[in-house]
Amino acid sequence: MSGLSAGSAHSLHSGGPPVIGPFILQGLPPPRSCKMATTWMVEEEATPLNFLYSNLGQVANGNFKKVMWNATAAHMARYFPPSENAGDKTAEACEHKFKMLKKYYYAVINLKCIVSGFAYNDIQGTMITLENADLLDCYTKSHKDAKPIWNSGFSHFQSVELLLPSST
Repeated sequence: MSGLSAGSAHSLHSGGPPVIGPFILQGLPPPRSCKMATTWMVEEEATPLNFLYSNLGQVANGNFKKVMWNATAAHMARYFPPSENAGDKTAEACEHKFKMLKKYYYAVINLKCIVSGFAYNDIQGTMITLENADLLDCYTKSHKDAKPIWNSGFSHFQSVELLLPSST
C-alpha cells in the first residue's frame, strides 16, 4: 500500500466511499437468509412414524403423497410447537426425516443379514470389539448410512419396517 492511500477508508479504484451495511452500523447481526436446520429428538421422530402408521391405508405402493406429509407436519405442530432453536417440522422436513430413517433401516438390515463379523442389536448398535474394529472402519467407508447407528442402535427399526412395503 502506498503512503498516499494509507489513511484512506476505501480503495483508490473503488470510485466512491465504502458501502457499509446498516446492520453493521447498528451493531446488529445481518438477517438470516436461510432456514434454521430442523433438529429432531428421538421422541419427536417417533411421532410422525406413529401418525403415518395410523394412516397407512392412504399409502400407494409404499409412497406417501404430499397431502400426507402436510397432515404429518400439522400433527407435529400440534404436539411439538415450532421453537426458535429446533427449526420448523414442515412437510418437507418430515419427509426428509422419514427418508433418513429409511436409510438407517436398510443399513441395519444390511448389518443384520448380509455383513458377517458383526453383532448388532437395535439398542446398542454394532458391538465393536478389538477383533472387528478394522472391519467396521472399512465397512463404514463404503456404507456411510451405517455410521450414525454404530454405537447407539436404531430404536425406530420396527416402526419403519411397518411403514415399508413387504418384500414378500
